[in-house]
Amino acid sequence: MSVVGLDLNATRARAVYGAGQGAPVGLNLEDDRRELPVAVSLADRSPVVGTAGAALRRKAPHLACLDFLPILGQKREWTGNRHRLDAAGAMSLVFERLYQTFGRAEGVVLTLPTYLTDAQEVQALQLAGKARWPLLGATPTPTAAALAAYERLSWSGLALVVDVDGHALTWSAVSVEADHVQLIRTHVCPHLGLAAWLNRLLNGAASRCVRMSRRDPRGSADAEQSLYDQLSRLLASGGPTGGIVELTVQTPQWYQNLMLPPDELADFCAPLVRQSLIEMQSFASALAAQGTTAALIATAAAGALPGLTAALEDHLQRPAIVRTPLAHDGGDFGANLPLDDDMTATRVHILDADAAARAAHDLAGRVLRGELARGRIDAAPLPPATADEGGPARLQFRGHEHPLTKAVFVLGRDPACDMVFESELYPSVSARHCEIALDRGAYLLRDRSRHGTMLNEHQVNQQAPLHSGDWVRLGPGGPVLRFLGRPAEQRRLMTTA
Repeated sequence: MSVVGLDLNATRARAVYGAGQGAPVGLNLEDDRRELPVAVSLADRSPVVGTAGAALRRKAPHLACLDFLPILGQKREWTGNRHRLDAAGAMSLVFERLYQTFGRAEGVVLTLPTYLTDAQEVQALQLAGKARWPLLGATPTPTAAALAAYERLSWSGLALVVDVDGHALTWSAVSVEADHVQLIRTHVCPHLGLAAWLNRLLNGAASRCVRMSRRDPRGSADAEQSLYDQLSRLLASGGPTGGIVELTVQTPQWYQNLMLPPDELADFCAPLVRQSLIEMQSFASALAAQGTTAALIATAAAGALPGLTAALEDHLQRPAIVRTPLAHDGGDFGANLPLDDDMTATRVHILDADAAARAAHDLAGRVLRGELARGRIDAAPLPPATADEGGPARLQFRGHEHPLTKAVFVLGRDPACDMVFESELYPSVSARHCEIALDRGAYLLRDRSRHGTMLNEHQVNQQAPLHSGDWVRLGPGGPVLRFLGRPAEQRRLMTTA
């Protein structure tokens, strides 16, 4: 079985393929390049999909068909060199080009940006079907991003996902429960799309060139396009990561090297960073009733935007919420985005470029195995938990582990508990909600609450045995923890067996 996970947005397509389980392999979509630009050149006798179109954005924009995915169904046409295309026609060419790469696969699941309307999404899937894709389904990009992040982070409740492409920067809220992840809400910011960031970088680099040489690369179409392409490749490769960025400006008459430190690139984009934080605060305010945010995830494209990740990390610092007794407590819970301290320790989680495609690949395998229905995947199941059987008994919560150091380990709001939860954030948690007791070589979960305790989403009736990998929820809609490990006696028996 060979299935494909495809991550698609207004700027590019990126894909992986494999057996539907395990680690997939990256798929080259254009020659030896991993990404296929979602662009069409009208400069030749026949329209050409990919880099040929993207390379005309600044040099000959009248011959480039660009940013057409977000306007599917709208009455706009691109004309040039006797060609005439609307958004559906351009998207059909892209889908046909992709079919040439993976048409023999048994199935494809693709991710789609959340700014598409339902009608646009249906039209996109229909166009893929007309291009003979073995289409199994589609899922929102933030859902796929959360699935990918869950491989490294363990959390429940809300997470924020920030993504960017040529059309918009988007903030999305996803809800992660014990067994699935689902998109809750999206805030679309077209004025903060990738083109705005590239324009700021281009103008900043051009101004630096003017100061150095008194020559402006924007005066030459070829030089401007070359500089734009270099900046595009910089962001596509992860952005400035600490070293000096070297850019080259060349025209038939002159040549100039630019050496730009990452801080200067961040300065170019500072107004966009400030606007992004304002949009995040506005979005977070609308989510206040949903509870605290347990994770903040940036796609590779968003994580590469100069200055954004550092600004988010500075913005989201705040004191602990879940703590052991006697731990420091106090200070501001604020900035409109309540963020659990365990997530603050890991800070902004930046995904790699293949993350969403890998998640789509896993969903494709599940569809073919009959574990998921074909079609739109709104509530995507989390990967089956692989319990860590080794090590001492412990509770995992928000990415941190809390060893069970006592024979009776108590959880609740009471400051005397061994694991304490803030009442403002977790109103369903009782003062002494539940306890985990070591009894004759096994751990038991005992409910002591008014609102109930769930074990793997089943109500605990007084007490229940715990096994490594079990999920424990404290009250309806309350925090979810994972029990891992074994008692010392069982570990010794396994070692000597």
